[in-house]
Amino acid sequence: MADEQVENPITIAFAHFDGEDEAAAHGALTRLLQEFGLARALAAGILELVPDSSLWRLTISGDMVQTVNELTERGEDNPYTTSRGAGHVGAITLPHDDGTFDIVISGHVLVETRDELGNIDLFVQHIVANAEHLSRHEAGHVALRIRGEDSEAFHDPQGLTPTDAVWRKHLGAHIDDHRIERYTAVHAPSPFRHADHLTDAITHLRGELNESKRAWRDDIDQALFRTMTAASGLIRVIAYLSAELGLDEHGRPRRPDPSPVGWDEYLEDSWDAWSLTLHRLRPVDKLMTVGELELILTSLCRLATTWLRSIGINYGITDDDREFIFWERDHY
Repeated sequence: MADEQVENPITIAFAHFDGEDEAAAHGALTRLLQEFGLARALAAGILELVPDSSLWRLTISGDMVQTVNELTERGEDNPYTTSRGAGHVGAITLPHDDGTFDIVISGHVLVETRDELGNIDLFVQHIVANAEHLSRHEAGHVALRIRGEDSEAFHDPQGLTPTDAVWRKHLGAHIDDHRIERYTAVHAPSPFRHADHLTDAITHLRGELNESKRAWRDDIDQALFRTMTAASGLIRVIAYLSAELGLDEHGRPRRPDPSPVGWDEYLEDSWDAWSLTLHRLRPVDKLMTVGELELILTSLCRLATTWLRSIGINYGITDDDREFIFWERDHY
């Protein structure tokens, strides 16, 4: 399907709308694309950051897992997953060796609403706003990769302890997301507020920590993995939330209002450090050097270790390269 509103027509492909429910979604999306400006919103959002349309392809998928598995040639032993802690992935950008990119957006996420919108006009406005945000977010990943500023370029800074270095790749990815969300917060805010779902994210972390503490004697490796994955998941939320809330007129980090359940226990004492460190980054439309990015990544890695200990998890790597972890609270 081509959008005739752009100078060079953009093809928007559909994939895996196979079942009855998916067929209905396909029909609704087709009408939205053709009659309500959805195609224009998607294309314009990507072109805003990546004006060369020969570099990318856009697919709306009824089954993200299947589409990504096909595009990346993943086997059944290593399938893609959309689960991210308390949330899920709504879109992904896949770089290829030839310098092109596949941008995949979930059709279900594209038309997702979490509140009763009341009428068709509000529904369309919501979907278009969602498309404007998702398209720019994925285009941001393309722009960073093209400029050599994405996490692949700076994920191995020198001078970190083995314990701190564990966080490098996770936090590198979170840096990319924060820079992009700083841009979208101004140019295309998401209709879904991260602050509204922070309680769920904290609750998920709490549950994972309690289960890890309960089960570590049965499988210490799985318990460690479960804890570190959940911790990284909440840091991902921090990266998005700090971009969404921003700083006040005095340069101080804004906080969610009202405070979510668990905020004081898990984030209040470290929030200023997280937000101010992340705000040393520039939005995706502003250039940064690899050296600048490495310095900030180093600070964030050290902060992650400090934060984990502050919430009652003593994790580290010894001089002889052995991992250890202690769950120091009776209950999380």
